[in-house]
Amino acid sequence: QYQQLCSHPDNLGNIVKINGNNNRQKIIICPFTQCSNILVRNPSASSGYYDIHLSNGSVITVYCDMDGNNCDGEGGWIRVAQLNMSEPGATCPPGLTLQNYNNIDHSLCGRSSSGCASTFFSTYGLNYTKVCGKVRGYQFGSIDAFASGSSNIDSYYVEGIS
Repeated sequence: QYQQLCSHPDNLGNIVKINGNNNRQKIIICPFTQCSNILVRNPSASSGYYDIHLSNGSVITVYCDMDGNNCDGEGGWIRVAQLNMSEPGATCPPGLTLQNYNNIDHSLCGRSSSGCASTFFSTYGLNYTKVCGKVRGYQFGSIDAFASGSSNIDSYYVEGIS
């Protein structure tokens, strides 16, 4: 009964009363499961930290971008990761290493050696249909895909962010 009631969007964030056995009333609290649920129930909700209930029953605190300034302007986004290397004390996520350059006034994240490097950001098991964000990348040295002897973009590889 809980699953049926709380899967309906109008019930999210509400207390739902139902008649149980012996005409006793049951009270069910339907938690929010996405930032977009919160925004639908409260269109004036501000960006910030909110508790989201996962399907396994656990609760996580996430940052909700309610105005969409960093995405599509519509709001209701869950921030999966934030990495701002210009902030004091910023560190690189696992898989990337801290790099310092004389001509850039803050540290950067990069690969530790030649080849590829990557990192992973958890979506907490939440389903999603869109991804948005901002990335600033810096090129150091040469762009290998267009190096001398390369006849087309498939000859080597393109360095960057994907």
